[in-house]
Amino acid sequence: MFSRDRLVFATAALAGVLIAPTGLAAPPGPDVVPVAVLAVKSDEALDQAEAFTAALRTVVTGSRGWSLGEANQSLEFLALKMKCIEPIDAACETRIADVIKADRFVWSSIEFDASKTGVVGTLNFFVRGKGTSTTEVRFSSSSTDASRLQDTAVALFEKVSGGAPQGGIKVSTGGIAGQLYVDDKPLGAIAAAGAVYQLPVGVHTVTIKAPGYADATSQIHVEPLGTVDAVFVMTAEEKRSPIDGRMLGGFAALGAGLALSGLGVWAAVDVNGVRGDQGYQAYRDQFTALDNVCEAAHSNQAPHLVNPAASDAATVAGLCDQASRGEMIQAIAFPVAAIAAGIGGYLLGTSSLAKGSDATVPSAWTVVPQVGVAVQSLSIRYAF
Repeated sequence: MFSRDRLVFATAALAGVLIAPTGLAAPPGPDVVPVAVLAVKSDEALDQAEAFTAALRTVVTGSRGWSLGEANQSLEFLALKMKCIEPIDAACETRIADVIKADRFVWSSIEFDASKTGVVGTLNFFVRGKGTSTTEVRFSSSSTDASRLQDTAVALFEKVSGGAPQGGIKVSTGGIAGQLYVDDKPLGAIAAAGAVYQLPVGVHTVTIKAPGYADATSQIHVEPLGTVDAVFVMTAEEKRSPIDGRMLGGFAALGAGLALSGLGVWAAVDVNGVRGDQGYQAYRDQFTALDNVCEAAHSNQAPHLVNPAASDAATVAGLCDQASRGEMIQAIAFPVAAIAAGIGGYLLGTSSLAKGSDATVPSAWTVVPQVGVAVQSLSIRYAF
């Protein structure tokens, strides 16, 4: 049992605590959990106990998800009032919680170590219905100022409390499996049956991604120590047919072949026009069959006969150049057009245009291009 002599000190300590300002405690609200911090108990390390108490209350005030409870009593005073035995047991903790009307409170007991250069003890975090977490306290006996104990108090409270309070979300997707994202960060796979996830208190952006469905996103307010329902309605996406590169390439190749064929036909017409020119024919008729008329025109050779209807050598030379260009265009355009048409026919014959939706079905098209010096042809067959 706590002695009566210590009751006097505890009463004085309580009076000092009661007249002290309560500090900058976070106001109660839906996103915080109140925690009472009792004045640290010590028989001899009184200055250190006072500094440690102040440091703990500052830490709780500034910790996310926690707020400082209204109870500012001394652990020693309450233990004497409850007639608790040492060490304080679970029954005593429950009675203290009833008196201070708190579901959670922090209490600590410290003493000097054997060398008097350090302070040792325990820090305890009581949660109604769940028991008490305990961690060891150790710091220098020269730490008699709360500011010097801030880092120690932060680490100890984080350890004994388990971090900021969390809340649960019960995710339901209507029987669709997918991936869960919270605040744009992947949280893992979610089964078709749904699942419950623990998240920090506050508002979070929750997104469900599933193949074949549009992303479903919702703002979820997570309350401390509770579980909220997060129901998502997944909407199936319209199926979009992929772009068939073979079909596009086939039509492009056929278009190119058609354009080249047109160019070749134009060149052929141009060559025939030269050959049918009356002036050119009259000039040519003045030479023998063994003479090269175009060479003669370029060298301005005089003809064997003089025909008034014949064009002059310069005009004939120009017509020869025109015909030469046309023949060259034909020599290039028609074979390339045949090749392009063959490629286009092959691509179309192996595209979705011939296969339908099932790409595994063999093509019924057979494309056989034939390109040679004297022959340019394209044979396309379809098997029914």
